[in-house]
Amino acid sequence: MIVFCNQIEISDTGERILPTQKDEVSIVFSRHKFAYEYVQQFVENKTVIDVGCGTGYGCKILAEKATIVYGIDHDKEAISYCKQKYPAPNITYIEMDINSTVLDRQLDIATAFQVIEHIQNLSKFIERLKQIVKPNGVIFISTPNVKQPQKGKVQNPFHFNEMNYAQFRKLISDNFSSFEILGVAYGTSNRIRHLLGKLPFYKWGKRLNRKSKFKKIAVHALDLTSFTIINSQVEEKSADLLAVCHNT
Repeated sequence: MIVFCNQIEISDTGERILPTQKDEVSIVFSRHKFAYEYVQQFVENKTVIDVGCGTGYGCKILAEKATIVYGIDHDKEAISYCKQKYPAPNITYIEMDINSTVLDRQLDIATAFQVIEHIQNLSKFIERLKQIVKPNGVIFISTPNVKQPQKGKVQNPFHFNEMNYAQFRKLISDNFSSFEILGVAYGTSNRIRHLLGKLPFYKWGKRLNRKSKFKKIAVHALDLTSFTIINSQVEEKSADLLAVCHNT
């Protein structure tokens, strides 16, 4: 699938998170978008960098409250899409790898959402985040809560690091002395969703086309696009893990 945006084309790699279009539903996009909406409350009047900004919807959310937002991504196609789809006077999109990032200032906040699973050298990556952010600034890092890593043909070819709660907590504690691990979880309890989630066809349903009528009905019936932040039972209930790290 290719998404068109005012003459800008962006391909669906199968991993890139594309914003939903009219009459589409996406559980994954809704979940990732929610994380930015949650962090938005902490960026008012702050300078922010979104590392691995992807298609730019997160930068747009942050820029509604932040003073300045830098969105960086190594993918030229994604940055072109960002500039045309989500422009704003206080957003600067830059085609750049974090290891070659050169900014004339240290920033208040960094977000790295759904990025670390794509990084081979995690220690170097996190150290670079700490260098970019001011002392006493905050770094938000999220990643899927992978309780059982996939193997063989079903393994995600885009991921180098898939972590469960214990592994993610160790990574964060090894690099930060002050932090909190939160979870992104479904916003409501749903007994049917809980039962179906254990069945194989539930996972197959995630692969349905975003415009599928069946998918729309299921998403509505099971309340699959409503999320909340939890700070207890994170290991068991969260779909994504979210670390709030203080750059002390």
